[in-house]
Amino acid sequence: MAPDKSRPVRIAVLVGAEPYQAYHVADIAWQLAERPGVEVHIVATLAASLDAMEHLARNDRDRSIPRSLLHTPAWLAMLQRLSVLGILKTQIMTSRRNIELLGRFDAIVTPTDHSGKLRRALPDNTAMIYVNHGIGGRAASYSDKYGNFDFVVLASRNDERRLLEDQRIRPGHYVVAGYPKSERNERLGHGPPPLFDNDRPIVLFNPHSKRSLRSWERFAQPLIAHAARTGDFNLIVAPHVKLFHRRPRFLWRRWELLAVPGRVIVDLGSSRSTDMTYARAADIYVGDVSSQLYEFLDRPKPCVFLNAHGLDWRGNRDFPNWDLGDVATTPEQAIAAILEAPARHRAYSGRQEARIQETVDRRPGSAARAADAIVAFLAQREQ
Repeated sequence: MAPDKSRPVRIAVLVGAEPYQAYHVADIAWQLAERPGVEVHIVATLAASLDAMEHLARNDRDRSIPRSLLHTPAWLAMLQRLSVLGILKTQIMTSRRNIELLGRFDAIVTPTDHSGKLRRALPDNTAMIYVNHGIGGRAASYSDKYGNFDFVVLASRNDERRLLEDQRIRPGHYVVAGYPKSERNERLGHGPPPLFDNDRPIVLFNPHSKRSLRSWERFAQPLIAHAARTGDFNLIVAPHVKLFHRRPRFLWRRWELLAVPGRVIVDLGSSRSTDMTYARAADIYVGDVSSQLYEFLDRPKPCVFLNAHGLDWRGNRDFPNWDLGDVATTPEQAIAAILEAPARHRAYSGRQEARIQETVDRRPGSAARAADAIVAFLAQREQ
């Protein structure tokens, strides 16, 4: 059957996980809505994710885009209240009622890799388009999840090279668009508000949530204790928001009580953990495998990496960033490396500059490039 060119192309922008994913897709949604012959509808599994999209809207036109909260069956809502199982996003997205809704669209544009499970349930003519949130590095960034999507929006040429080598993507079914999240902050044009009332260096401790790689359990308490006791540096403790998402609130409170005004901020999941406030305020980055490293490295700056599990990382392509700063395996080494990082930065600045150039696409217009490529792919698909 020939495509019906008399009706607009209907695109659902799906935020299928926590609100942090909205930052990776919001500007693409606004750009798609500006394209002639395109209707955009924002869909989310969580009310907080819809709120994040509302917050990120540029103007009344963006705010007027229809939006819907996916239906959560009663039995899933009950399990969600237990917290330990997370938001059960896959089960929500693939429930019958939500499949019926999503199947009405010509395309689903999403930064949620779990939405690939929709592929088998949706009609073949509903294109699945993945916005690869973050900038890759660890193995999970290059998994077989790409096989569930018809088109992929990539942030960097490094990701493109590895995905092509691994045959995860193919020409004509992806675009290297850049990093819309960074561009959004550049568009706002103002720096983060002052976070401390002193001029000590600001250290951002940003561990990932992946259990087998994260540095939280081994390093968090010693770093907080040192900063609180000595005042050698200001410390922002801002782990990946998923690290505490499934933990009960009394555990949040236990860690938050370790904050020290003027010395230590402990933020386990506010919007400042996702909107680049901390990455832009910090002077030194301390972390493991989080792609937020490249939100901090808008230019060469001191970094310290934490190898909490004694991994043999040298020469391993899943750890491409650990040659951009000293790597510590114990809290004592980490503290010493932080104190020495400004003086030792000269050893890494050239390598950082080269890596930034090859990894981060700084051209303006990343969201517009993504939207144009998506619209072109859908038009070609209809022919």
